[in-house]
Amino acid sequence: MKKATADAAGPLASGQAWSDFCDGMKAAGQDILRASAPKTPLDLAEGHRYLTHVLRSAFDLIVEGGDPQHPRLQVSLGSGTKLGWDNPDNLHHNAVLRGDCEYRLSGTRGDAHYFSLGVYAGSYAKGGGRKVAFVEIDSLEIGADRRFEVVLSARAHSGNWIRLEPDTTSMMLRQIFWDRATEQPAELRLERIDARGPVPPLDPAFMVSALQRVIGMVRGTNQIMFDWADRFRERPNQLMPGDAAANERLQGVPAQTLASGWWEIGPEQAAVIDFPPPRCRYWNFVLSNYWGQSFDYTSHATCVNARGARTRADGSVRLVVAHRDPGLDDANWLDTAGHASGVWQFRWLEADGVQVPTPRVVDWTSLGRAAHGEAATSGGEPAPKA
Repeated sequence: MKKATADAAGPLASGQAWSDFCDGMKAAGQDILRASAPKTPLDLAEGHRYLTHVLRSAFDLIVEGGDPQHPRLQVSLGSGTKLGWDNPDNLHHNAVLRGDCEYRLSGTRGDAHYFSLGVYAGSYAKGGGRKVAFVEIDSLEIGADRRFEVVLSARAHSGNWIRLEPDTTSMMLRQIFWDRATEQPAELRLERIDARGPVPPLDPAFMVSALQRVIGMVRGTNQIMFDWADRFRERPNQLMPGDAAANERLQGVPAQTLASGWWEIGPEQAAVIDFPPPRCRYWNFVLSNYWGQSFDYTSHATCVNARGARTRADGSVRLVVAHRDPGLDDANWLDTAGHASGVWQFRWLEADGVQVPTPRVVDWTSLGRAAHGEAATSGGEPAPKA
């Protein structure tokens, strides 16, 4: 028996490994009670649900799929798990990698209109990472049967190949759909090709380490997401341009432009956003909570994309964030789903110039006129401008 395996057996047998994990999660749970976080009953309930989502994701990515010598693709976003200002149009698969191993990713192209593969170094537990490689699947050689394969390794290979660097830690596959309900996702397989033989039994040393790394991922994710939400809350009812460096550190799409902020509206108010859509491959707008989770888009109209949006006669788009449907024929209602505040976010992919729009908060009774730019905010003061 290896020494590390023998050493790990003690904490598992005594229960110390599990006790340490539970203590770590207890501390992580206190993160949602930070002074700056919202304290409404709904926000607190969603904060606790967020903890279950981030823990579920950490278990999948680290405990079940956390061995880079025997990698497993795990669905990280898009199957009910919501983290990091998730996009309802997206499906994400993740896997851990190691720079000195060789892997083959294969599968079908699927129906997503955008399909990318990113390779990264670093982790959320350490505040994010850096991009090692980023390619669109459509830039690879794809067979007539719509199947593809690509090798990921430090050593060069013929055909589709992505170079791994020594500090490589992970990969992410991102599919963006126009309509998740009707479009078929890719079928994917990841395997290591520089090693043979069956996958060995679970190593006790790996299990002890994995439990510790789960806590690191939860605490790191909490800090990153909640710190961003606090920055948004400092300037309510505005949209702030995204940070390109942060976008890369948090495994964003390089060609994607973001604008995010914090909205707050009263029971008899609405927020109106008018904008001319830029020439771009894709855009969407999503409402989320403080914890970085999109609202319930399966039961409420909490997001809209370029293909589903209503347009005005002049080609512009009007979004109305409100607690009930304003009934405007040329507007897109975004349902607050019982929330008085939250995060809103635009995404533009491969846009030919983006002008971040200026939201306006208006009285409900004047919403028809306000949507045409004729009304003031409640109390008669101009709405804040970005």
